[in-house]
Amino acid sequence: MRLCAREAHQAELRTSSCERRPDDRELTRKPSEKHGLVAAAALGLGVLTSYAQGVLPHGLAPLANSSGSWSLAAFLLAATVRGGRTAAVAGPVALLMTVLGYDLGSLLRGFDASLGFTAFWLVAAVVVGTFLGLGGHALRHGTALAPLGAGAMGGVLVGEGAYGLLAIADTTSPVYWTGSAVAGVALVVRAAAARFPRVRPALTAAATCAGTAALFVVVYRIGFFLLLP
Repeated sequence: MRLCAREAHQAELRTSSCERRPDDRELTRKPSEKHGLVAAAALGLGVLTSYAQGVLPHGLAPLANSSGSWSLAAFLLAATVRGGRTAAVAGPVALLMTVLGYDLGSLLRGFDASLGFTAFWLVAAVVVGTFLGLGGHALRHGTALAPLGAGAMGGVLVGEGAYGLLAIADTTSPVYWTGSAVAGVALVVRAAAARFPRVRPALTAAATCAGTAALFVVVYRIGFFLLLP
């Protein structure tokens, strides 16, 4: 009886082991699958933003063609994947596909895509996307890099808002730019309260936000100056 019971127990263990193997294989495939999902979502978002330019009201029109909103989307998409390395790839993948999706949407609407602006955004996507991906992952999982991630993302939103108010407020509504800056500050405050409530990491996030915002304005001014005919 003991032998039969032991054999039955071993058979049950073999069965449960076999049943777990698909899950193990699924975990090994997950990074590539996640990257594919991120790419598809970002491509769709890019196409949607192109079409949204003709639909949104004047006060929200910049939302459809905003590096802040695109960066936030990449930040959030990268936060959905497992592992820091996977997120570091998901960030630039999301931004690259958003840019390409926007150009695709523009072509479908009968407009030409600007090679100069596309090249600028593709380079920016590769350079900035990795940091956004790591930042989104760090903030979601509450790692030591969370203050830097939240500060960088908040700084992008604040910086774009500042640039909009300083440089193009005469041709666009200040509503979106003000909202972008407020959203960036709110993101940092909310992240500090939820993930790193101590003084030092909160100050790190605030300093990162301020530095990123200032850098954003400088890079934007230089970048668009070089792209002007």
